[in-house]
Amino acid sequence: MVNKNDIVINENKIKTFRWLFYISLFQLLACFIFPIILFPIQILLYIEILIALTVGLLFGLYFLGVNIYGIFIDKRRRPIYIVIITFISVWTIWTIITWLYIEHMYYLT
Repeated sequence: MVNKNDIVINENKIKTFRWLFYISLFQLLACFIFPIILFPIQILLYIEILIALTVGLLFGLYFLGVNIYGIFIDKRRRPIYIVIITFISVWTIWTIITWLYIEHMYYLT
């Protein structure tokens, strides 16, 4: 038998989780949008690549953790979370391969 209080608690958990989702999404997007505002166009590509390989990845991994949690708590949006998890996983693998390539450049060592 389902208790009405359990349903209210689950709805509150989902609302709280969605706030966490939107805040972490804003952090990730702000990480890439603020340099567009702050830096000139000539160096913007290099700044964005550097962010994608360092700080952006940290925010991305945090967002990945939030989405993994979302799979279990918010069943209605599960397909969205799976797509986001796949995208961030590919991004992480790309970053690791890129850093391995950078480490083997003879003129940097």
